[in-house]
Amino acid sequence: MENVQLISFSKITLPHKDGLPSAALVSVAQTLLNRTSQCTSCGGENCGDTCKSGDGCSGKSSNEQHPQEFQKPEDNIMAEIVFKGGRKTIVCNRNKVPAALGDIVIVEADHGIDIGRVSAVGRIAEHVLMSHHNGELPNFSIVRIAESEDIEALKDNRRSETEIIFQTRNSVKEYGLEMKISDAEWQFDRSKLTIFFTSPQRIDFRDLVKDIARTYRARIELRQIPARDEAKRLGGIGPCGLELCCSAFLTEFGQITVEHAKAQLLPANIGKLSGLCGRLKCCLLYEIDNYVVALQNYPPLDSIIEIKSGQARMIKIDIFKDTVTIFTESDHTYQTLTLEEINQLRREGKIRYS
Repeated sequence: MENVQLISFSKITLPHKDGLPSAALVSVAQTLLNRTSQCTSCGGENCGDTCKSGDGCSGKSSNEQHPQEFQKPEDNIMAEIVFKGGRKTIVCNRNKVPAALGDIVIVEADHGIDIGRVSAVGRIAEHVLMSHHNGELPNFSIVRIAESEDIEALKDNRRSETEIIFQTRNSVKEYGLEMKISDAEWQFDRSKLTIFFTSPQRIDFRDLVKDIARTYRARIELRQIPARDEAKRLGGIGPCGLELCCSAFLTEFGQITVEHAKAQLLPANIGKLSGLCGRLKCCLLYEIDNYVVALQNYPPLDSIIEIKSGQARMIKIDIFKDTVTIFTESDHTYQTLTLEEINQLRREGKIRYS
């Protein structure tokens, strides 16, 4: 995720008073409405029934938007596979398996095979390969599409993982280790068992690993993960009422600080700004660029404004409605001014910056 450059309100350079832009030209709301999206199946824009992936989305497109080599599922040479806990990897389709978006497939893995769901094919899978894997061709490939017996074996693995979590937690108590067992994951062929945990410090768990290995007779990996990755694996519903972003679509975590909240005029209430993981919400990064750009068209907060009833102080900015709220100190009343009205006051020199 790209680094976000924050601009201090006190250091924002305002446009020249004789060249203030029209509010309609700098409105963020109109910019958001004009955004375009891409098909998650093939990466094309506004594709519909002609989508070559077979899933389609809203709108229509021409055949030129989808190269002929992506017309059939078996022609997709790259695919993104998602496993339990949102773990993703890019694999090849050297065997020309007719795997389409959403199919459950058996794929090659370290010293065996694993099972996952196809989350992207064609253009988008290639884009992920170039963006996050430096364009290096993956070593593993799709073996085949999962059959009913494979689905039953997967269900058995999931039931076993639940038991492993509780048994490992009991073992942790016996060894007196300061660690929290979050999740467990079998490789499909049960040749490897990965147990995920969180801890405030490094843990010497060698005896615990030996104990688990004797019980399950498989390669054991205990992997320490941070709080954000724990929330990604476990999933849940956020304060917005939607699935957690980290478990739904995020692949990387950006660095988030309280400055991101201040730049969006949010109160520095850590409790309300924190997600289920106990860290600052990932969504604080989503609109930061819009706020940084849009707020350059407004005077800083706490600016003093001369109006007919006396001096007023600017206490709130709404970049989506292009309005500001001011508080008149003489009669203790609130008023709402549009961006055009603010610009006119700035031209008349009736705004002082505190």
